[in-house]
Amino acid sequence: MAIVEQQGDRRLVAIIEEVMRATGRRGIRPGSASEAPGVLRVELEENIKRVVQVYWTAFEADVPGQSIGLHLEVAEPRVHWAECYLTPDYRNWFFCFHERPDGEIQLAYHQDYATPEEALRSFFNLASWYVLTPTDRTWEDIVLQIAPELDWGDRLEVLLGSSSAAPVQEALKKSTIIWMRWETGSEQHTMPVWFVNDKGRIYVLSGERQQIIPGAAEMRECDVILRWKGKNARIAEIPAAVEVIEPGPEWDQAAEKIAEKRLNIPGLPEETAQRWRKECVILELMLRD
Repeated sequence: MAIVEQQGDRRLVAIIEEVMRATGRRGIRPGSASEAPGVLRVELEENIKRVVQVYWTAFEADVPGQSIGLHLEVAEPRVHWAECYLTPDYRNWFFCFHERPDGEIQLAYHQDYATPEEALRSFFNLASWYVLTPTDRTWEDIVLQIAPELDWGDRLEVLLGSSSAAPVQEALKKSTIIWMRWETGSEQHTMPVWFVNDKGRIYVLSGERQQIIPGAAEMRECDVILRWKGKNARIAEIPAAVEVIEPGPEWDQAAEKIAEKRLNIPGLPEETAQRWRKECVILELMLRD
């Protein structure tokens, strides 16, 4: 990320970090374009001018200055691609194209957005519909390529961390705190939470006086941020599916395991679990590999 940082626009760095998080949630990993059905390229763009024709009318989309370009390409059975230009200062543009049976290239969809966040969400939703569905592909068929001038370095390993990596497993075994990032409606939350790792199953309790997680009962996904113990440095950010454990035997077992690990709680674990049943939500976090 050296070039962007040298030029002083931390907002572009923030955009790329969100792009990397979005790719991680979908299982997209760096790889060779020649060995994969499709590729997603992330590039630093300069003064984009895109002229397209809608029916019989041509128009020009301008993105002045620097922007982050996303280019998704799938070549078989016919060419389909999407492109998106993310900028903190101007309109953000999204385009989808496909090859017609006669070999001509056709604009399938276009839209502009006020913020890069809106455009990024639409890119992954709409590109899935216009590029992946017609070619019978999924995001896991796509490899990621980042332009060398972005010089991402070690941050890519952090944001695309694997749950099986040794530092991640060590942190899960030795730590009692993880950070969670999730959304409720249009609001994003980030907070440290106490957790229990029981043979690879990660449980988080919400509703206890010391830990109330907004929107816990409706949460279905989040990012898990792991940090080095005693240091303000991230090991990895890993997307996780979230399951709300329903009342029943599984809930009781999870609650008792959490109670066993929770310090300074009077009474037996089963008594604590009984009390929690009335007022708490238990989440199981399943980290992406």
